[in-house]
Amino acid sequence: MYWGSVRFFKHLILAGIALMIVIPAGLCVFWGLRAHQLDAVNRQLVLQLKTLQAPAAAAADPSQAEAGFPLQERVWTEELPYQKLYPDLYCTPPTEPVYLEKVIYLTFDDGPSDHTEEILDILAQNDVKATFFVVGRSHDTPAGREALQRIVREGHTLGIHSYSHDYLQIYTSVESFLDDFNEMFTYIQSVTGVTPTIFRFPGGSVNTYNSGVYREIISEMTRRGFTYFDWNLAAGDAATAAVPAAQISDNILSGALGVMRGIVLLHDSSGKQTTVEALPEVIAGLRDQGFTFAALNNEVRPIHFFYRE
Repeated sequence: MYWGSVRFFKHLILAGIALMIVIPAGLCVFWGLRAHQLDAVNRQLVLQLKTLQAPAAAAADPSQAEAGFPLQERVWTEELPYQKLYPDLYCTPPTEPVYLEKVIYLTFDDGPSDHTEEILDILAQNDVKATFFVVGRSHDTPAGREALQRIVREGHTLGIHSYSHDYLQIYTSVESFLDDFNEMFTYIQSVTGVTPTIFRFPGGSVNTYNSGVYREIISEMTRRGFTYFDWNLAAGDAATAAVPAAQISDNILSGALGVMRGIVLLHDSSGKQTTVEALPEVIAGLRDQGFTFAALNNEVRPIHFFYRE
């Protein structure tokens, strides 16, 4: 009987040896073919990369498509209509943003107001420099203009918030934003002699009002050299109803425990008396945590909100 015989086991052993030889050989052939295919793909990718790295000017010329540059690789060089608006609305950006740890940047939105003088007095008493993102339309008064001049005179930074602070108007389009921004830009120049280089979007750079246009606005303002600042600490005083001074202090001081540096959002507008009352405690508490204070400028590395997908 063959099954279970000595001859059967000899044949089984020989078959096993044959498989041990054939399988590795087959794998070698398979991976050799696979390596050849990958090498061909790699050569193709290198060729495509060289094409993509061709001079932009040549790729942008439609006539070059016939010479081997696909039309879809052309570079768009024509100005968008809003890029032609306000040829003087530019500033020079810094070459390298500065990042300093254990520094707090106090920022006040929406002023000047009837509280600005009090805020400036407290800052002076505590030897603190701050940043004021100001609006224009409702504050274009002798007192408002004097407040802007005092802000500059005492070494603080003036930044643009907006002229109208009308979200529905300024976020209608890039053109609408530029119209409002330029009005505030020229207003600050005429009142103080200072050319603003920084700004803060009303509502922050990403909000429910500008969801359809914020990418284009950010791109255009960056192209013009301006730097915008969001925040990572907030007083929580934006609500219409007055927030207790103790709550404002706690919001800032507790939030500061978890950051290496902070851009603090506060408001300088009518009805914010408790913000003024909280300010001395906020300054003292932040100093106790080891922070120093400085005013923003366009050399400070900004804090930005994340884009929504």
